[in-house]
Amino acid sequence: MKKDVKHLGDYWDSIANIYNDAVTISLDEFHYGPLVPGDSVLKLLPSELNGKRCLEVGAGAGQNSIYLAKNGASCIATDISDKQLEYGRIISDEENVDVEFKCASMEELNLEEYGEFDLIHSSYAITFSPCPQDVISHLSKMLKPGGTLLISTGHPLFTGEWLELDGEDGLFLTNYFEPEPDVRLDDDENERVRSNFYPISEMADWMFNAGLVIERIQEPKPLAIERMSPAQIKNNVPYSSKGWCEYYPQLKNVPALVIFKCRKL
Repeated sequence: MKKDVKHLGDYWDSIANIYNDAVTISLDEFHYGPLVPGDSVLKLLPSELNGKRCLEVGAGAGQNSIYLAKNGASCIATDISDKQLEYGRIISDEENVDVEFKCASMEELNLEEYGEFDLIHSSYAITFSPCPQDVISHLSKMLKPGGTLLISTGHPLFTGEWLELDGEDGLFLTNYFEPEPDVRLDDDENERVRSNFYPISEMADWMFNAGLVIERIQEPKPLAIERMSPAQIKNNVPYSSKGWCEYYPQLKNVPALVIFKCRKL
């Protein structure tokens, strides 16, 4: 494993307990990211899941894979952090479903070892790779003809700075074409990992250059959590946390994520 990839795994191992305590992720809905509707609303998954072979990339605890397995799919969930995957193993046992959890970086995934899939999916993970366009290219090769690639990732607009002007909040973005990355630091202010953001057209080119057809692009609005109690948020929002809820005044005006649904010819 490359040194920088191992370093990324060490980071996610170190925050696995904190992350899984802070974030609520549904097992009864396929989620795409913070506070937005799940697939029962967005309807991006294949209509038939039973018997489909599925691969999750950057799975964390693999809640989406567990959801798919509960609906009859055959699932492999991969992540760079074995501590994150250990949570998934515990959850899948509790849910009495069979998911194969494999500790691997997204850069290591390949057709020869893993075979072909009907569905490859990833939520908020691809852009932690230093070369996400190469990852998309490799994943495309692992799709069966007619297979689906379903990717959600950070929206470039959400990298802007929120300012108040004349009593109203608005977004100040210095450069859409080179958005500021999400950089995670240690206690000594040294960089641990980063997730880069990219213009939507650039990300679309990754799919096109990988031989994929883009069927849909979604920039979903968050669910109306201002009308929900904490218990209702926990029960009705597929992916939530206290921290993300604090961003809601911004999220209801500017999308935090973008979703690509692609098909291999």
